[in-house]
Amino acid sequence: MLIQNIRHEIRLLSRSSWFLALSVLFTLLCLYAGYNGMKLFESRAVELEKAKADQSALFERVVNIAEAVENGETPDDSYRLSPMNMSIATGTLAYLQTDLLSAVAIGQSDLYTHQIKVSAREDLATLTFTEMSNPVQLLFGNFDLAFVLTYLIPLIIIAFTYNLQSQELESGRLRLLASNPINPRLWLFQRYLTRYISLGFILSVAVILTLSVISVQPSYRIAGMLLITFVYMVFWFALSFVINVYGTSSAKNAIVLLSFWIVLVLVIPAVVNQATNIIHPAPSRVILLNEIRETKKELSEKQDQVLAEYLRNHPELVRDDEENRFAYWQGFFASQEIMENQLSGLIQEFDEQLAEQQKLVNTWRFLSPSILFQTSFTDMAGTSTRQYNDFKSSVKEFTQQWREHFLPMVFDNRMLTLDDLNKLPAFEYNSTFESKTLTFNVLALILISGLILMSGFKKNHINFQL
Repeated sequence: MLIQNIRHEIRLLSRSSWFLALSVLFTLLCLYAGYNGMKLFESRAVELEKAKADQSALFERVVNIAEAVENGETPDDSYRLSPMNMSIATGTLAYLQTDLLSAVAIGQSDLYTHQIKVSAREDLATLTFTEMSNPVQLLFGNFDLAFVLTYLIPLIIIAFTYNLQSQELESGRLRLLASNPINPRLWLFQRYLTRYISLGFILSVAVILTLSVISVQPSYRIAGMLLITFVYMVFWFALSFVINVYGTSSAKNAIVLLSFWIVLVLVIPAVVNQATNIIHPAPSRVILLNEIRETKKELSEKQDQVLAEYLRNHPELVRDDEENRFAYWQGFFASQEIMENQLSGLIQEFDEQLAEQQKLVNTWRFLSPSILFQTSFTDMAGTSTRQYNDFKSSVKEFTQQWREHFLPMVFDNRMLTLDDLNKLPAFEYNSTFESKTLTFNVLALILISGLILMSGFKKNHINFQL
């Protein structure tokens, strides 16, 4: 009976022009989403390569000057070998490696930059990682593969399953079916199972075709993306199953399912986002910047006193040289460290509030399957909020390391040599992927879907009244 029912459902789907047309449309949407994400990826890759080439040219220029000095020459631009020129004007580049999988889930990559110029002059509190973006585009998001799967897959499932039982009830065939020695719940479940397999096959073909077009190589991360997608589909099939079991008309089923889609996919994520800002409001960045300006002004007015206090705290930097060519910069570094120490409480409060907001989102993500799905999908793609926060933390730590590397040279009043240039610190960051996040979200969706299905099987009788 099971095989016969599955064959019957497959015949019905294969003869449905609506199903075939929507399958083709879904595949085309996936391909366009992949193309759209690929264009953004390519533009970012070009920008990064240009920035790396420009930075390499700056560094090579300094290396050529150092080689000329070692050969006994006195080039006119030998000032570029000063530690301040190297640490500020030349600087170095900290960047997030481009990942082709980011083309399928743009995530936070349209909000945060992938590269930043590291300079000893930058204050850790004023480092900015955001890019100028179209606010309307940020509001509606980018049309990538993650968007198609998050928002459109549930609608497709609703379109093909909202009336699987109610249609039989309205046509009178359900009475005839109930008079036969078969379990109506099992019969309905078999219909859902067939459509799940059919839609899963179409989705697999569309996604694999999209990944092939944008030249993404198979990996465990792609397997994780497919896994969370199939489990996400299970939730919506389970929800539709229960609505069909308890529903009495196709129109009511469609309205109820669309209402669930609006609440679970649109309303709850927006409410969670707003609630985090209300419960854990971040301190005003304007106030932080004003505090920085005021502190800098106060410290600049008493720079000699600041430098003397700084040297008392760092006796290893005290020198007896009469000539001090970097006196200004010594005072600058001293005031910079004192300023950061004075504002550390405000900066820490700002970072802690952002961390609390993210923790709250992680706690409330179980209220919406779309949050569970998108959290795992963007994490596998390397564009999640967690990964960009890790990148920002790494850049801040490296900025401090870059500054401290040049401090002894500044207080030694000496220029850089070719050997110094070969020993410069280099930024290293490798994006990490948390398999536990994927596992946890998959298990949560399976548990929720299982509970929904159980509630559908618990109903023992069929209501034949429309």
